Amino acid sequence: MTVLKCLTIAAVAALLALMLHNGDPGRWSWWPLALPFALWITGPAVLPFVLAKRAAGRRRYTQAMTLFLIVSSIASGLIYYEAFFRSQSSTAALILIFVPLYQWAALLGVALLCALAGGLRARGGRS
Repeated sequence: MTVLKCLTIAAVAALLALMLHNGDPGRWSWWPLALPFALWITGPAVLPFVLAKRAAGRRRYTQAMTLFLIVSSIASGLIYYEAFFRSQSSTAALILIFVPLYQWAALLGVALLCALAGGLRARGGRS
């Protein structure tokens, strides 16, 4: 659980730094829109920790959430790097909308698979 907690903190810090780097935090009017947006982009990094903590005692669930966070962070990090530091596209900021959308969907899928696997295991593996 400690590994997942450290990974979560690192992912959230990196995402917030990316948001601040690409935003306009010097303008007061930027903040009211940025704060809900920060929840959108950091949610897929925070929720695996919350779900794993809630399912305390189920080691496989914690492992699945840790693996999700690692894979998701690596994939999104590569995409963000390409979009913001290598690309010269004026629409690169749209990545901050679509990557979290895919992460939310993937997290839902992983959580459902974990719930189904836990339900099957509780019934003795019978359908």
